[in-house]
Amino acid sequence: MTVVVRENAVLNTADGMPWINAAGDEFTSAVKPYVDKVAREIANWVDRTRTAGRGPSLFNRAAYVAPDNPYSQMATARSAVENDDVIGGVCDVTEGLIFQGLKWESEDPLAADIFNQLGTDLDLDSFARQWHREDFIYSQSIVGLWWGRKTYTPKAKTEKGKRSKKKVTMACPVAWTFLDPTKVVPLRPGPFGEDRLAWHATPYEMAAAAAGVNGEYMDPLLAEFTLGKINVNDRVERELVIRWGFDPDRLLLLNPMTVFRMTRTKMTYERFPIIRLKSTFPLLDLKQQLIEADRVSLVGAANFILLVRQGTKEEPATQEEIDNLKDNFKVVAKLPVVVGDHRLQIDIITPAQEHVLQSEKYDVLDRRILQRTMGALTMGSSGQRNESTVTIARGVARLLENRRHMMKRTLEREIARRIVDHPDNADLFEHEPNLVFTPKNVQLDDDAEVARSIMALRTMNEISRESTLEHFGFDQATEALRREFEKDAGYDDTFKTVVPFSATGGQGDNPDGTPTPSNVDGAKGGRPAGGGNSPQSPQGQAGGRNSRGQKSPK
Repeated sequence: MTVVVRENAVLNTADGMPWINAAGDEFTSAVKPYVDKVAREIANWVDRTRTAGRGPSLFNRAAYVAPDNPYSQMATARSAVENDDVIGGVCDVTEGLIFQGLKWESEDPLAADIFNQLGTDLDLDSFARQWHREDFIYSQSIVGLWWGRKTYTPKAKTEKGKRSKKKVTMACPVAWTFLDPTKVVPLRPGPFGEDRLAWHATPYEMAAAAAGVNGEYMDPLLAEFTLGKINVNDRVERELVIRWGFDPDRLLLLNPMTVFRMTRTKMTYERFPIIRLKSTFPLLDLKQQLIEADRVSLVGAANFILLVRQGTKEEPATQEEIDNLKDNFKVVAKLPVVVGDHRLQIDIITPAQEHVLQSEKYDVLDRRILQRTMGALTMGSSGQRNESTVTIARGVARLLENRRHMMKRTLEREIARRIVDHPDNADLFEHEPNLVFTPKNVQLDDDAEVARSIMALRTMNEISRESTLEHFGFDQATEALRREFEKDAGYDDTFKTVVPFSATGGQGDNPDGTPTPSNVDGAKGGRPAGGGNSPQSPQGQAGGRNSRGQKSPK
């Protein structure tokens, strides 16, 4: 049976046309299902090939070749986070390193209490993690605020130990969301670098905005986030917007009171921050070409060539033997047994596989990509003598802390200050709250000397207990609640925790949790009330000298 497909013809089983073969006869009902199946398989194969072949060939060879268009670079950066194992892993790992806990603090306990309740309602933890992903991919994030009114009851207790029944109603954001940066057009900045952002609206959004101007209908989101259509009359500005792929006649000016943008470091005259992942595109392109090369080798190995030779130089094969061998192999090739004499030689031809999937080739590129995305001056296992915790771990930690610090400043300016200074919240708060991250420092290296210094400062009463606990990643309020629970549950009596050889008596020396007085602490091995070394201490037993230089008794 032969199927003839004419040029520019479309096969359609639903058009009522009969299926015919080359002889002009209609296909029988028994043959037609097989033809349908073949047509479906071919159509599916074409769809899969078209989807995968974004590059100039069947393989995706131009996946990380982005032009100067910043929006194309954004799309490439997003694709890198989704598809590359190293960059995607760095994004997830840094998210876990930066954010463990965050809260609002203030000199005014009421402000801290209310802002922390507001942070719970707005899901501040999820917002911070979403911000990190936006910032990691696009080097910027655009936030829209929906303002309203909220009523909260402070959780602080009164002087008599009862919960306060006072209610505080304030104007504040009741919801926030991230706007897609690939649909926001930064117009020429103001004289002092003020953002002038425009939303590239769909035809429906433009119609809704026009209806709102005429007083017919206005979309609530457009009314909250936009100020109406903006006319781009400058020729250079219009050409630039068109070059980015937008229609300059479909731009809605975003309201700076409800929409703000957080960016990586950029100059005031720049519209976009430099996309930090852009520097990894050449490395990702090399890695993609390496993957494609290895894929070609593996596909070639799967589609091998079978070479069958009959005869030798001394005993060449006759034409009859060659013809018989060719005919026999049409049947014998599918069987595991081949019969022949010493002149029969069978070879399997495949591409060389010695250098396929070599880890060294991938490690060279992955190390450079990891070094750029993590911000390290150099990466480990590269054999360089200048590698240390200062050049690797501490450099990465300071970079992560810097990103987190800039987010903290932006939220304090765009959220906390706006709430405190809002006319409806006059005289409600005495101080602006500050955003605090836990742990306070991103600690990637284990430096015992730093830990000893922190403990020494605490012992000298130079820093607070809360700062000490935050350095090690603990929350003071949580630890206080746990200590109260342990005390009430009687765990202190069970464990009888003591601090041996304490100079002043440590917390928990006695079963009730009170410290042992210094005048009797020497009996437990601490320093006696008058100074010197206790007989039970290691120094006293070793015959050391006391603080006055006198030899202690053994």
